Amino acid sequence: MTTPQTMAADAERHLSTRAGWHEFTQEPPAPPVLLSADEYAALDDADRERYDEARLDYHARLRVVATSTVRHTVTSGRRLVLLNRHAISARRGLIVSGPAGTGKTIAITQLGLAHELQDRSRHPTSPDRIPVLYVTVPPAATPRMIAAEFARFLGLPTTRQFNITDIIESVVGVCTKARTGLILVDELHNISLTTRHGAEVADTLKYFSERIPATFVYAGIDIEHSTLLSGTRGAQIAGRFTLIPSH
Repeated sequence: MTTPQTMAADAERHLSTRAGWHEFTQEPPAPPVLLSADEYAALDDADRERYDEARLDYHARLRVVATSTVRHTVTSGRRLVLLNRHAISARRGLIVSGPAGTGKTIAITQLGLAHELQDRSRHPTSPDRIPVLYVTVPPAATPRMIAAEFARFLGLPTTRQFNITDIIESVVGVCTKARTGLILVDELHNISLTTRHGAEVADTLKYFSERIPATFVYAGIDIEHSTLLSGTRGAQIAGRFTLIPSH
């Protein structure tokens, strides 16, 4: 039976929370003991279910295959992090774009994993660092919604008593103090520059990128064919971000 505690625990496993991201970056679990056919048959229903779940969980957490898109994204992203490290403004970024189901999320999260592990190895005694922040753009997002996604990852309050300026300032302060060096923004196709809210969300992301000394990496469906790279705002995005196609 699903309990509120179970639902809360499952929610915390999402990559868009700090706890979920931390779990993602841990080493995969040790493989479960492989039972013989006779040993498996001798299990009662409860033990068999636990055994099957352990095997499924293990296989679900195996490292992904390094496709050309993953390799290109990781290599280009790590290079940009180095180049942007001392930039004061106009930091460069990446956009991973392609049809649905072509591994865009995998590519940017593998970049995030590589950056996180490298940062930990360089700063093993600094547990307060937050090297990577991962958010997704909600459908029909507003500026406050996207700011709240950043805050939610960091565990910051987003109740009504906090206006969008309060939330943004809190996010910028924590990211700067925690030395966040890479920010991953997924589901970018949920932003449309043809709507007022969409344009304001794009401006909010741009403001975050100017205030937080980090490399921004976006991912979304067919971004190059969307409104995000057209018009004045689109030209600014296209001029600062390198497109990586995912097929």
